[in-house]
Amino acid sequence: MRHQYITLLIFIFAFGVTQAQQITVDDSQSPEQLINALVDGCVEVTNISSPVNGSVNGFSSFGFFESGASNFPFANGIILSSGNVMSAGNAQNTNALNEGDDSWQTDPDLETALGINNTLNATSIEFNFTSATSSINFNYILASEEYFADYPCNYSDGFAFLIKEAGTAQPYQNIAVIPGTTIPVNTSTIHEEIVGFCDADNESFFEGYNIGDTNFNGRTTILSASANITPNVEYNIKLIIADQTDRNFDSAVFIQANSFNNSVDLGEDFSICDASVVLDAETNNTQASYEWFLDNNIINGETNSTLTATTSGAYTVVITVPLNGTTCSFEDDINIILNSVQTAPQLPNFTQCDDVSNDGIESFDVTTLDTQAQANLPASTYTVTYHLTNQNAIDGIGGFTSINVSNSQIVYIRAIDDNTGCVYVSTVQLIVNPFPIITAPSNVDICSNGGGNVMLTDYNSEITNNNLNYSVTYHFSQVDADTGANAIESPYTPTNTTEQLFIRVVDITNGCVAFTDITLQVFDSPNVNQEIQQINACELDDNGIEVFDLTSVINDVLQGLTNVTVTYHIIAQEAQNNENPIPDPTQFENTIPDLQIVYIRIENNNNSCFEIVPIELHTNILETGTNIRNFDVCDEAPDDNEGTFDLMAITTIIANNLEDITITYYETEDDLNNNTNPIDDTTPYLVQNSFQMLYLLIENLDCSNTTEIELSINPSVTILNEDPVTYCDTNDDSLTSVELATFNNVVNVAIENPIVTYYEFEADADANINALPPFYDNTVNPFTVFVRVTNGVTGCFDVKPLQIEVLPAPSVNPVSGFIICDDDQDAMSILDLTSKNNEINTDTTTIFSHYLSENDLNNGINEIINSTNYNTASTTIYTKVENSITGCFAITTINVIVNTLPVFPVISNFILCEDDGNQIADFILAEKDAEILNGQTGKEVFYFENPNDALTNTNSIDKNTIYNNTSQFQTIYVRVENITDPSCFGLSSFELEVGSDPIYNLPQDVNVCDDNSNDGFATFSLNDTTQEVIANSTDNLVVTYYLNLADAESQTNAIQGDSFTTTENPQQLFISVDNGTFCKSVASFEYNVIQVPIIGNAPDLSQCDTDTDGSMIFDLTQVEIDVVAIRQENTIINFYANETDLLSGTNQITTPDAYNNIENPQTVYIEVYNTISNCGASVPFDLIVNIPPTIEDIEFYDICENTNNSFNLFDTTAALIGTQNNVILSFYSNLADAELSQNAINTNYTYTTNNDTIFVRAEDSITGCFSTGFFNLRVNALPTSNLQDLEACDDDFDGFLVFDLTQQTTVILNNQDPLINQVSYFETETDALNNTNAITDLLYNAQHEQVLYVRIENINTSCFTTGNFNVYVNRKPEVDIEDQVVCLDNLPLVVSALSNESSDTYLWSTGETTPEIDIVSVGNYSVTITSIFGCTATSNFSVSASQQALVSFDVSPAFQDPHTIVVEAEGLGDYVYQLDDNEPQTSNIFYNVPIGVHYITVIDLNGCEPSPPQEVFVIDVPQFVTPNGDGFFDTWHITGVSQLEGTVVTVFDRYGKLLTVLKHTDIGWNGRYNGNLMPANDYWYVADVVFEGETFQLKGHFTLRL
Repeated sequence: MRHQYITLLIFIFAFGVTQAQQITVDDSQSPEQLINALVDGCVEVTNISSPVNGSVNGFSSFGFFESGASNFPFANGIILSSGNVMSAGNAQNTNALNEGDDSWQTDPDLETALGINNTLNATSIEFNFTSATSSINFNYILASEEYFADYPCNYSDGFAFLIKEAGTAQPYQNIAVIPGTTIPVNTSTIHEEIVGFCDADNESFFEGYNIGDTNFNGRTTILSASANITPNVEYNIKLIIADQTDRNFDSAVFIQANSFNNSVDLGEDFSICDASVVLDAETNNTQASYEWFLDNNIINGETNSTLTATTSGAYTVVITVPLNGTTCSFEDDINIILNSVQTAPQLPNFTQCDDVSNDGIESFDVTTLDTQAQANLPASTYTVTYHLTNQNAIDGIGGFTSINVSNSQIVYIRAIDDNTGCVYVSTVQLIVNPFPIITAPSNVDICSNGGGNVMLTDYNSEITNNNLNYSVTYHFSQVDADTGANAIESPYTPTNTTEQLFIRVVDITNGCVAFTDITLQVFDSPNVNQEIQQINACELDDNGIEVFDLTSVINDVLQGLTNVTVTYHIIAQEAQNNENPIPDPTQFENTIPDLQIVYIRIENNNNSCFEIVPIELHTNILETGTNIRNFDVCDEAPDDNEGTFDLMAITTIIANNLEDITITYYETEDDLNNNTNPIDDTTPYLVQNSFQMLYLLIENLDCSNTTEIELSINPSVTILNEDPVTYCDTNDDSLTSVELATFNNVVNVAIENPIVTYYEFEADADANINALPPFYDNTVNPFTVFVRVTNGVTGCFDVKPLQIEVLPAPSVNPVSGFIICDDDQDAMSILDLTSKNNEINTDTTTIFSHYLSENDLNNGINEIINSTNYNTASTTIYTKVENSITGCFAITTINVIVNTLPVFPVISNFILCEDDGNQIADFILAEKDAEILNGQTGKEVFYFENPNDALTNTNSIDKNTIYNNTSQFQTIYVRVENITDPSCFGLSSFELEVGSDPIYNLPQDVNVCDDNSNDGFATFSLNDTTQEVIANSTDNLVVTYYLNLADAESQTNAIQGDSFTTTENPQQLFISVDNGTFCKSVASFEYNVIQVPIIGNAPDLSQCDTDTDGSMIFDLTQVEIDVVAIRQENTIINFYANETDLLSGTNQITTPDAYNNIENPQTVYIEVYNTISNCGASVPFDLIVNIPPTIEDIEFYDICENTNNSFNLFDTTAALIGTQNNVILSFYSNLADAELSQNAINTNYTYTTNNDTIFVRAEDSITGCFSTGFFNLRVNALPTSNLQDLEACDDDFDGFLVFDLTQQTTVILNNQDPLINQVSYFETETDALNNTNAITDLLYNAQHEQVLYVRIENINTSCFTTGNFNVYVNRKPEVDIEDQVVCLDNLPLVVSALSNESSDTYLWSTGETTPEIDIVSVGNYSVTITSIFGCTATSNFSVSASQQALVSFDVSPAFQDPHTIVVEAEGLGDYVYQLDDNEPQTSNIFYNVPIGVHYITVIDLNGCEPSPPQEVFVIDVPQFVTPNGDGFFDTWHITGVSQLEGTVVTVFDRYGKLLTVLKHTDIGWNGRYNGNLMPANDYWYVADVVFEGETFQLKGHFTLRL
């Protein structure tokens, strides 16, 4: 029956190739070298040869290989191949290995030994050998290209290792066989299942396909060839491999180097209970001698091949045999243990940490290992002892319970079964873990200017010697370091100049701890004057900017210090980082006005410590360099709000180290302003009522400044507490780490903003040095510290001693917990927690309280109030054991376990199915545990056959072994008890029920042909199998499908839907068959996707049509060579005219070698069908009948004559073939050459007459089909031309002129017939040649020196001639003299008509002929210019007169706002008027003129000289003054007062105080009085004005603005 399939696409089948490193192969070694590399041991080799190999084909077929970087299993060895041995590796080759031809024959011994024929391309190496033992063996791998498609089912290359006794007629024996069989190893005997063709054969020995380290398709696993031989007898061996049936698909065998050897094998080491055992080293060599050793000592008298061992130990046999005139020895050894002592699993290492001596010695209590040792043994009771040697453990002597161990000690553990007497010996290694080896760190030097902090973690590597397994922490005390408590964070800032920190180092690999310490020493930066330096410019211009010499202060900073590097920086961070130093510090101009701080960096050349010193750059130091601030003192208890101040000390502070500073103090501002009642600063100044405001005058030699300060009295600080304090210990030794901050609230009572610090000594507290760390470890009890409490705002403080007593916590005894069996299933029970009090502590001063968490206990929240009647579930109770007198407490825990009686669900029947009808099944009752417990924990399930046994817990059923029911329906009784309280239990029961399996048909495997991809996947209908399963069943069945057995049995993850696509091949599916009862059956079947024949693409077939009917006869069998594989056994080939016939398998083409196509093109199909698998593959190809190109029948092809008598024959393409594509034209002198495509003429053809005959061949460049034809090449004459240039004068100076080209046509034709010869004009030569863009308007506007192109064409032949002529538009002289205006003072007027052309001539209306003339009178004039070409131009113009204005003006009266100026101008000109630099105006009146000096200018628009500027004064009073030095309104005076001689102005403040008197010659008032700038305000003036001989007084006010 035909299998139907649809396959229109074809895929070339190829195995995937793994990209990997390749083995390397060397083909240069001789057979002798290869065999010597193979043989090892007591083996003598002779007569090595290779009787047949690939040399006949010019290459080597054997060689030496090395695995190199590849994953090939053998490091090296020899390789024999049925092809070129170099193709086995070296480089990746994905092509099939089919090397060698039929001239390379076989080795007949191979065919004889294996009973095969038709072998060729054989490679064999043979040699004789003699062995000292009775067996030989070597390791090998077979690799082959035959591991491809279905070839392993049908083909195998010949391969054998043949051995026989040398010099005899014995037949060869093949030792290359499947292990345990006599079946030869080849690709047919070792392979996977090939679906649809053959089952797997010895699949376990098949390694896989395309592994990648060789170029073969597949290979076997490592196999071993061995043979039993007679010692000292010479044998002949042949290693042979060959192709069989054909030369295709080569194979190779890889043999491991040094694997051809002999040996003796005593077996693996063992331990038994027997008292003796026989060791066998038989070699079957009668000349062999034997020596036996026990523990390397020879056993005298034991010279046989066997030895009865009666003592445990290490046995060695040395065998010596004669070989080739000398002797050869080989040996083997074995360790045995006798006398029933069994080895138990080794225990994990038992470790302890060494002490600080690190001597590696510590004491171990080994009895703590008893439970652990017994846990590894069969359940029983044991007596466990410990011993120093294995023998002592075996003998049960020398036991001990503790031992001192040095570094590491193996201890032997003897466990004797108290019931059976069996002895088990195990070991444990006692290890003294080393004390961490650490290095005490160097003292740490900290530069004080770096903030004084230190990154402690930076010293970890020094301490640990870079041991990454050490963890390092830092602590304030050794007590904290011991426990790891209160670790110091990094970075850390020391509070004292010198501090000791305690270091804890933990080896994280073993938990061992070491300790050391580190001293922190805070070093000062370079010893320089750190005071802020000041440089004062005392500037005069008040702009805030000056140039400073920064180096002027360096001597004061360094104070003689040397060996430092000094740099200057604008920004503090740059100084810190030593970046961007100021290039020239001697000429630094401040970038921030008034006050700027720059920085000096002084770095110690011996270390990295440095100091940064600021420099204040003051443009006026009294304003910005003084330290003006308020001052205060602390009151003395009892406070009276009075205090005295040292004004001279305050002067020193305010002066801020400025030199020559004097400060005068005043109690009022008026005193300051009037310089009256200064305060005597030589006596203490008393301040009452808490504060006093003082007013200060600060002066130096150059500057002065006024300011004010406040003197305040701060309240005193008094520590009120006088009493000792207590601190609770957490145990009862009264020594602990005391957190000093606990007492802050005791000592800072009633102190504002308190800062509390503690000290060991009172002097340290007074000096505020050596403060104690936050946690202080007391060594005596009680102890005293000194406390300093400082007001953080005022700085006032008090110091007092503080006595601290550490109170012990109550002692705590271990306490038993509560175990309750709850009877109401709520898992709760009411307990009297107080019933445990006396177990914990019996002191009468003890108070107990209970909490649910330690956090609640410590915080005193959520206490269990009803402790005598407390309802709880299983929990841990935290009990606070508190001393009622001291309040100190300890913590213990009470464990509460509330077991509930088990809650039984409705236990389902335990149902099993059977298929033999006896109603008995195998039950594992433990499978019901989870259902019965239903999530309940801490409980165990037991099963019984009757209720009484369940009640008494006797005769329980072993739930973990098979239990057979006693009836079809049987009751099983269940007891569930709590593990921690077996008396807390419950009883229940369930039924065992046995049913019958469904009746159904087993599903059959489903086979389907793959598509051409041969990917092994296909899609199936599950319903097809369902119908097969349920057919004729008397049950009502439901079938579901699953991917694996587990899912099928649990009925989970069922495959949904009817369609299923396989994911592997073959693919096993499982079905669950349900008959509607509890019994269900599970079965399986396979989907097999059978590979189709591997085929290639079929090429299309094409022919050239001979009669244009599109039909030809084709030989379809031509495509077989491309489609069909090399091997065609079991295949047939069919051809079909269409897809329908292909799919139905009907109407095969019966004469495929002479098939006439029925359409063009026609798609036909070739099918390759395998008669074994009944699967086929097909591929389409097209039959194409190609039509030759068509050549037009043209008699003449006209061309125009040319000077070269040449013609490009390709120009005839369009006329001959039109637009046909892919056509190649060639030309010939005769038809025969055209038909044969020979002697083609040059397409750049030179004609010899006016009528040559040309033959043409038109060939399709794709199909090769062609046609021939001919034409006559007719040559026509060209027209002639008479070309002359055009010339005329320009008419408008633009270089363009309109020409009538029709007049030029007559000239050009020169008597040629204008009816036949057509003349056209063009602007470009390209247009003329292409006859494009012809000039249509023959009244053509031409440009000077433009070239025009002419085309004269014969309209009958289309032959044409082109040429060109020039157009000249001669220049017209350009002259344009505008009307002239002449200033009367500038006569005569020179007028020029110069054209810059030296050949031009001139004629003026005055009769003059020069380029320019002088005109002395007004009037009308003209001039005419004539060019060298006779072209002329004339210009007419007039001359008129103008002159400079005579100016006068009138100004409105002074002090009358607004102001007006009227200007009068006389003259012939056209005038405009200008005030100052403003825009000129046509009006002669200026309104709203501002006060001040102004200038009037009158300008002639005709270009005559403007009038000289006239000075005008507008006198008035300014409304404000701004004395800020910006150059604008810095002084105040009457504007224009310099013109008011005798005028006097007086300035007053608002209170009438006279500030200044100004004369008319003064600059004005600068806003200062007695050198001090007056405040912003209104000021008044009285002006006695003298103006134009009159005197009058003006009064008013103006504003001083700052």
